[in-house]
Amino acid sequence: MSSLDFTYEHLDEVLDRSAWVAPTIDPTKTLLLVLDMQKLIVTPGCAGYVESVGGAPEGKDTVAQVNRTITECRTLGIQVVWSLWGLRGDGLDKGLCKAKWPGLEPGAPHSPATWGNRDAELDDAMKPADGEPVMYKHRFSSFYHTPLDEYMRELGVDTLVIAGVTSANCAHATAIDGWNMNYKVVLLADTTTAVPSSREDQPLGYGQHWEALRNIQMNYGDVITVAEFLERVQSSDREPAGATA
Repeated sequence: MSSLDFTYEHLDEVLDRSAWVAPTIDPTKTLLLVLDMQKLIVTPGCAGYVESVGGAPEGKDTVAQVNRTITECRTLGIQVVWSLWGLRGDGLDKGLCKAKWPGLEPGAPHSPATWGNRDAELDDAMKPADGEPVMYKHRFSSFYHTPLDEYMRELGVDTLVIAGVTSANCAHATAIDGWNMNYKVVLLADTTTAVPSSREDQPLGYGQHWEALRNIQMNYGDVITVAEFLERVQSSDREPAGATA
């Protein structure tokens, strides 16, 4: 049994997916953003590792699906761009993170969120290829003080596909900024997860992860699976498929 099973079996029960911004996806107009697939969240034993709560994916189970997406996009000629989130060890860019996440000690040299420390690295199974830009950011949105918008404009693309974590923080913030700039945003539900609720009895389909997916689907873009994304890219004349594994 995989922590992704609930996503595949119940996505349309949890989200109202009756309206789409990208019912078809043109690979020549698409960019894949590999979002912050860092040890902090997706590697067991690291400081912010996400367990499966409320049916949300477990951190480690998103890695294979992100890599599958990357491989397919490379084959299809879709530009891949990577982002990583982290902070300086001298505290100059910690902002309000210290107030919200005191347990991570943001801005301290030894913080798991500090550049150069183990947890800020990409998961060992992830590796950018030559020609795939890597952006380093200190806020949640991958558009904030990065060249992502410039890359998209230079490439002439209008669709941003997001694969990675976390759904409630960096994916959500990036989706909002992408929407505000009139890009079609697509978030891959089986590649993302979020820090779970502290409630021990969190019901299936509820919690920070699912609320973020509901909000993105309702307001800012499309939430689909990797299989649905590949079907839309490969068969752009078809109607959107239902949730599949």
